[in-house]
Amino acid sequence: MFLLRMLMRRGRGQAMDPLQVSMTGVRMGERFLQIGCADRALLAGLAAKVGLSGTAAVAVTNQQQADLVKSTGAKVGALIDASDIDQGRQWPFDAAAFDLVVVDDTDDSFSRFESRVSDVLRHARHSLRNGGRIEVVTPVTSVQGKFDYVQLLSEAGFKPVRILAEQGRLRFVEGLRTGD
Repeated sequence: MFLLRMLMRRGRGQAMDPLQVSMTGVRMGERFLQIGCADRALLAGLAAKVGLSGTAAVAVTNQQQADLVKSTGAKVGALIDASDIDQGRQWPFDAAAFDLVVVDDTDDSFSRFESRVSDVLRHARHSLRNGGRIEVVTPVTSVQGKFDYVQLLSEAGFKPVRILAEQGRLRFVEGLRTGD
């Protein structure tokens, strides 16, 4: 019941579209890494889905995102690890540590990485287990403008890469990490 109330959070900002969480396919007990933290409801839904038997981690780029991760974890009763990946810092996640990587580009914040997007995606691939998935959640308009995530994921070594869906204002792009 708590999760349902969280998903339908009326009167406290935009209600979460359950599609955002269900499109990732995340399951109880999985290990997921989210890169960026623009959509608090997306993070809350993913962390609640993996539960206490899973792992929730977020790669943040500033203190504001780290604070958002901490408050979201406290709100949903989940332990969410936040690690800074700002320029000059070493990638803080081990090889094959995650089943799923979700890139939260719902606010077009990846433009901050301009020249580093490819590096971040390659690091994300390295952090996925063989057979693991990456999913980019991005506004439809930005995909056609700033970044072509199908091409970027392919260049980072994900195969196959496909657009899963466009729903409302969001596009979901998925790639798989297959054998090296």
